[in-house]
Amino acid sequence: MVIPALNEAENIGRSIAAARRGYTADEVEIIVVDGGSSDGTPDLVRSDAYLIHAPAGRGVQMNRGGAVARGEVFVFCHADSRLPPGWRQPVIEALGCPGVSGGSFGIRLEPARGVLRLLNLLRYPADWRLMYGDQAQFMARKTFRQVGGFPEIPIMEDLEMMRRLHRQGRLVRIPLRVTSSSRRFLERGPLRQLWLDVRLVVRYLALNAEPEEIARDYYTRMRDPGQV
Repeated sequence: MVIPALNEAENIGRSIAAARRGYTADEVEIIVVDGGSSDGTPDLVRSDAYLIHAPAGRGVQMNRGGAVARGEVFVFCHADSRLPPGWRQPVIEALGCPGVSGGSFGIRLEPARGVLRLLNLLRYPADWRLMYGDQAQFMARKTFRQVGGFPEIPIMEDLEMMRRLHRQGRLVRIPLRVTSSSRRFLERGPLRQLWLDVRLVVRYLALNAEPEEIARDYYTRMRDPGQV
C-alpha cells in the first residue's frame, strides 16, 4: 500500500500502524511517499515501512509509490486516514471478482461533531463520482498500469482515477470504513466545507473547469476559513 504524505507528523504513525495491524511485511508492503515535509514526517516513518521522496502533489507521489511497489494489489491511503482492522482480505476478494477494476472503502470522519455524525451514518454507493482518496482507493497493479496511474494534476486526481477505473470495469465499495480526519470540516465548519466540496466537484464534472482553476479556488478558500 502507498501513503502520500506532506507535513503529516501528527498522523503518519497512526496511518502506518493501522495498515500494518495484524499483517507481516510479507503480507503488506507499506510505502510512504513524502512530498518535502518540513515538520519531521519522514523521521516518524518506522522500520516496517519504506520511505521514498517525490515532488509534492498527491498524483505524483502516489505514482512514484506505485512505480516501486512490489505487490500485485495496490491500496492508496491518505496520511490522515486509517484503514480498518481486517482490511486486506476484502480487497483481495473484491479484485478477484470477474469484471472488477477497483474500488474504495466506506468512510468515518473523526472527530465527529454536528452534521458529521449524520454523514458517518450514510452508506454511499459504488459510484465513481462518490469514491474519493480519503476512502482508500484500491486496484490491481495491472489495472493501475493500464489506466496510466493517477493524473498528475493539482486536485481531483482521486476522482479522475475512479473515472478511469470505471471505464475499465465494475467498481466495488467495501463496507468496512476508513477512519479519516475531519480537521478541514472543523476548521471551516462542517456545512461550509461540505458545500465547498460539492460545488467544486460539480464545477469540475458538469462545467468542465480546469483542475488548476479548481485548485486555486479551493486552496484560497481553505486559507480563509471565513469564505463561503
